[in-house]
Amino acid sequence: MGLQKDKKLNKLLDLLPEGVAAPSKWLAEQGFSRQLVRKYVQSGWLVPLGRGVYARPQMLLNWQGLVLGIQHFADLPYHVGGISALNLQGYAHYLPLRDNTGNNAREEYELTHLWGQGKVPAWVKTVALSRTLQFHKRQLFALLTTADGLEFVPSGVRDLQIQVSAPERAIMEVLYDVGDDEHAFTHAFELFEGLTSLRPGVVNTLLQHCRSIKVKRLFLFMADQLRYPWISRIEKNKIDLGSGKRVIAKGGKLDKQYLITVPGRFNA
Repeated sequence: MGLQKDKKLNKLLDLLPEGVAAPSKWLAEQGFSRQLVRKYVQSGWLVPLGRGVYARPQMLLNWQGLVLGIQHFADLPYHVGGISALNLQGYAHYLPLRDNTGNNAREEYELTHLWGQGKVPAWVKTVALSRTLQFHKRQLFALLTTADGLEFVPSGVRDLQIQVSAPERAIMEVLYDVGDDEHAFTHAFELFEGLTSLRPGVVNTLLQHCRSIKVKRLFLFMADQLRYPWISRIEKNKIDLGSGKRVIAKGGKLDKQYLITVPGRFNA
């Protein structure tokens, strides 16, 4: 009996890396009953992170560990997107933490943006983290395979990888969240400035399947402003830009090509 218990425990330690959240449903699927999980908690092999979610006790759980649990153990179709994906891939590190009004811009970096579909399990919300996970359930792209514009980056935990938006997709997710104030527009433009080598093929696929007229017009406007070489390979004639004007920045100037209002300091 003791040998059997050791085998079970070894299986747990083999399957569950340190610093990764494991939902009780996944533990049950691996053959660990509620009673056995309770015993592991009592003996110190597992610690409860919230209702129905556990981890090994050796490491403090961070947001990456929760995302790994969501993607690998809960098998939820959510990826790290937007500014979080750009930051994770090194594209947002250069930006200042304060804007020119003195407002603290750090708040945006204390959020981890996850894009996807489906109901977020209750256990995810019970895990206490220093960083907030913000879930975006908007289906920004139509008729895409799950791999379009998505990549994997190392997590530093065994061979597990975190699924993230590639830069081409991430900047479009950023643009979707641009509000009507000048600072949000400027921040998105500054992020775009760092994307000097986007892949035209990926950009074309995403723009042709993007559901948001605002995103498509903003993307093309900023790309034109920055005059990166890859913009010449974008098939604008295949992109549905809709009709009519769109107010992006209140009190801004109307760009006559894309019919969006932009802050006055940009060449409209």
